[in-house]
Amino acid sequence: MFAYKERICLVQISTRSRDYIIDPLAVDLAPLGVVLADPGIVKVLHGAEFDILLLKRELGIEFAGLFDTRVAAASLGFEAPGLASVLDEWLGETLDKRFQRSDWGKRPLSEGQLDYARSDTCFLLELAESMRADLREQGSPHVEEVAAECRRLEGLEPDVRRLGLTELVKVKGAGSLDGDERRALVEINALRHRLAEARDAPLFKIFGNDVVLELARRRPANRRELESSKVLPPKLLSRYGSDVLGALDAARKAGPLRSQDLPSCASEEDALGPSEAARYESLRQWRRDAALERGVEANLVLSRAQMLALVRCSREIGGLDDLLDAGLLEGWRARYYGEGIVAALASHRGGRRGDRRNR
Repeated sequence: MFAYKERICLVQISTRSRDYIIDPLAVDLAPLGVVLADPGIVKVLHGAEFDILLLKRELGIEFAGLFDTRVAAASLGFEAPGLASVLDEWLGETLDKRFQRSDWGKRPLSEGQLDYARSDTCFLLELAESMRADLREQGSPHVEEVAAECRRLEGLEPDVRRLGLTELVKVKGAGSLDGDERRALVEINALRHRLAEARDAPLFKIFGNDVVLELARRRPANRRELESSKVLPPKLLSRYGSDVLGALDAARKAGPLRSQDLPSCASEEDALGPSEAARYESLRQWRRDAALERGVEANLVLSRAQMLALVRCSREIGGLDDLLDAGLLEGWRARYYGEGIVAALASHRGGRRGDRRNR
């Protein structure tokens, strides 16, 4: 909301006896990496995915020993596993969310901001202790699936931010543009990124997506046309008008950008052969039903990566022994869900060799 690229502006840590609020803009966080990477020290976070990716990207910090209370809440059937909802229902604690969208990069922080930041972690150890007891009471597969999902989160790796053609045309409504308009969209959006990075501001504070799209459609050729279009309000016209005209001129010189000129961004699912795709869809539907029956999130039953591995498996999976021997799933998951997984895969078993020969 306040910067071109996310950055770490505050770190909150709670122990059983004390709460700490650390300013990473003034303090080196590197020593924290030793603790976070130690599997012998349990780290309790709620909704850890973004934190893990950001700390890895910015500081190269590795994670081990994670217990994610959001994952535990999802396994225990919470329909709204956000921290505020979980704390309210589980511990009777109410969080004040007024400061949720604060600019945490500003200094000094207010007392209200600091109180809000502390509340994000000060209840987590008590919450985790209570949840772990409930998970043990519920038995299999709750304990196993929470542990497995926490290990998956620990191993996440951040994507390298690449600003290519595909990213530059990702504006809602871009699908209706012709080749010349698409090229103009790329140049205007690239300009927007350059300006936002130079100012360290979010993209919407330069131009909104509606402005970018309208400039691409109209493609004014000179100052008079740009002013008469009224796409840019006077303040933005004065500040960026020349830059915008320069970007549109570059687009005209580059020529139309056809959809077939864009790099392929096909998903792994799109790359599946016909029989594999049918098995994947069958497995996906089974996963949805299994998750609904248990009242948990679907990814706790099977991850997307596990489903893809199963449908691509070169060996025939005709029973539980085959599933275990394939080594694609943890033993507990194969035993708990094996019958349903085998049935889902068997429902579209034919044509596998043809798939591989035709790809």
